[in-house]
Amino acid sequence: MNTIVIPKQAVNQLKKTLDNFKLNEAIELCTNEAQTRKFLIEPFFLMLNYESTNLIPEYNADFGDRISQKIDYAILLNKKETILVEAKKYNSKLTDKEAGQLNGYFGNTKNSKIAILTNGIEYRFYSDIVEPNIIDSKPFFIFNLTSFCESELEALIKFDKRYINVQSIVKSAQEVVFNESFENAFFKEIVAPSKELLKILHKNMTFSTKFNEDTQGKMINLINSSFLKCIYDKKVLLESTSNSQGVITTEHEIQAYHTIRTLLIQNKKIPKERIGFKDFKGFFSITVDESSKKVICKLMFNSTPLKLAIDTNEYVLEHIDDLLKYKNELTNRTILLLE
Repeated sequence: MNTIVIPKQAVNQLKKTLDNFKLNEAIELCTNEAQTRKFLIEPFFLMLNYESTNLIPEYNADFGDRISQKIDYAILLNKKETILVEAKKYNSKLTDKEAGQLNGYFGNTKNSKIAILTNGIEYRFYSDIVEPNIIDSKPFFIFNLTSFCESELEALIKFDKRYINVQSIVKSAQEVVFNESFENAFFKEIVAPSKELLKILHKNMTFSTKFNEDTQGKMINLINSSFLKCIYDKKVLLESTSNSQGVITTEHEIQAYHTIRTLLIQNKKIPKERIGFKDFKGFFSITVDESSKKVICKLMFNSTPLKLAIDTNEYVLEHIDDLLKYKNELTNRTILLLE
């Protein structure tokens, strides 16, 4: 699979184009679905460098005798690949249930691996990761014209006509679905440990006891937030002393995280339980709800000087205490992501 390198200037240009789009004026013109298509949806795809010849309205999916059923739009990428688009009137509430309407088209248009549900403001991107030819119950990516961050722009630019690689996008979507599925499964086991998990843990204990209801009850009571915090601290220490780990969470990153978290929760609008982080090879990301789509800031502490990135702005830090200077920027960014 060929990897297309997307220049940073392309992301910056897309942001500039979106910022210059007269969104409020377009919204005022939208009182029905047809106007939503004309003034919001079609301009959106034009901003991604699709031409009118690529964006086919009222596209016939292959329904045989039911040829009268049409999808609102099909984006023709080439002879083999098509993206389906279901349009709703501006201000319509989008739900994953509505995405089910795309299933008929999706299953009958074999060259489609991506489908989009939109009301002109919010764009929900779906695929068939879980089961072939059936739309997944949740989108793998959501973009909102009224509120977006740098990471979402970087995801959106991958759908630009000049750079789009459906195979690569679907593979990335598979990673998103896999990660979320793993997190959900792991969380369920932590909240209500299964007998199978307890058996595995009991088998690996050096203190020998019978695996009965009393033992299971003790083990379940031990799996609480304090216990998990203790295990987490041990994991961080192990990673920081092991060169074999791909991602190393350092003490400085943890210190910076706690500093930023403390700054944020001083604002009553920011619930402390919604602030989390994810560590990557090149940066340490502080997020809302531990979501890669809701990045408050990024810490680049792997080299000198230390750097802090908030949305598209980057700041050089002489010391971790310099984070205090950016309390307002961090707080405003977090409140925006919480809304």
